[in-house]
Amino acid sequence: MSFFEHLGMAPSDPILGLTLAFAADERRDKVNLGAGVYKTADLKPYILTSVKEAERVLLKEETSKDYLPMAGDGDFIEQTKKLVLGEFTDDRIFAIQSIGGTGALKVGGELLLKSGCKRIFLSDPTWDNHRRIFTQMGFEVETYPYYDWKECRFDFEAMYHAIEKMHEGDVIILQTCCHNPTGLNPTYEQWKELCALIKKRRLIPFFDNAYQGFGESIEKDVAPIRLFVKEGLEVLIAASYSKNFGLYAERTGVLFTVCQDGKVAKRVGSQIKKCVRGIYSTPPCHGARIVATVLKDPKLRKLWEAELATMRCRIEETRNAFLTALKAKGLQKFEFLEKQRGMFSYTGLKQHEVDKLIAEYAIYMPGDGRVNVAGLNSENLDYVVDAIYETTKIL
Repeated sequence: MSFFEHLGMAPSDPILGLTLAFAADERRDKVNLGAGVYKTADLKPYILTSVKEAERVLLKEETSKDYLPMAGDGDFIEQTKKLVLGEFTDDRIFAIQSIGGTGALKVGGELLLKSGCKRIFLSDPTWDNHRRIFTQMGFEVETYPYYDWKECRFDFEAMYHAIEKMHEGDVIILQTCCHNPTGLNPTYEQWKELCALIKKRRLIPFFDNAYQGFGESIEKDVAPIRLFVKEGLEVLIAASYSKNFGLYAERTGVLFTVCQDGKVAKRVGSQIKKCVRGIYSTPPCHGARIVATVLKDPKLRKLWEAELATMRCRIEETRNAFLTALKAKGLQKFEFLEKQRGMFSYTGLKQHEVDKLIAEYAIYMPGDGRVNVAGLNSENLDYVVDAIYETTKIL
């Protein structure tokens, strides 16, 4: 008998499982609106030209594949620190390269557990993996209201009142921009109010910065982070370069811990290094060196910013076309999509409607109705809208 005989079958990941189901579907008109991966207008994977150019530079100039330090590639750390934190680059910040954004959340969580934190709050709804990451680590995972399901809008008042009831030392996960799955975020003025309240309640804000550049701009999308740092809060930030550099397979991320002062930052850094030594020891170099090379070179940096703007514009133009087509079918109830930003649109479709779209039309999306706008184009948009019309009309 196997030592593992007693183990049951774990449920499949809702997003990754959806991708596998889509791949196995043999229907020719199938549409994948599930996985959060950017696609071009012809629905092809997109490798940025700036990334290719950086790889050419590395191929020519790279001289070593030796282990990186536990903290990661030095140039990557310095360049991404400027990208996310701007002028805030003093010694109270400890930064460490991570295995994607997920790895940064994991390592940040380990630090928080080590510091005695027990309870963590996620927005309702949130990225599905947030709950999995922190539950598996042993946190008491709770939620705060974020979305008004009836009005299909961001519910600032409910979020604010929920934070008023949180306790000192509680951790609150905040998505910097392009909230996954709703596409809705606080205004800057609302961020100011949240910052003041979180500071007053002595909570620990942990920012998930996965979509910088996909909302309004590279700078504006991280304004909430810089606000909190400027106001003197101790802050954790998990940043990912999967989306804005298209480095999904390279698992390139960074964890920033902004501490009260440099002495605390040194102790924090020692604990984080101890943690990663017991997990993966040192991070991979390739993705980090690509990002560093692009950000250091003025020409590559300019090219990358232009490519990122192109991706952002395509998503917004496609969302607008999607909304226009829905309205043309008389589906005025989807007007709320206009206020959403980033890769995802939260359609409000119910589980049974999504099930019907998958079963009868081969249109794949998660059960909460979240749509990856980059999965739409001029060839499939009308088909998707017609299917939504037929599905919501009947049900």
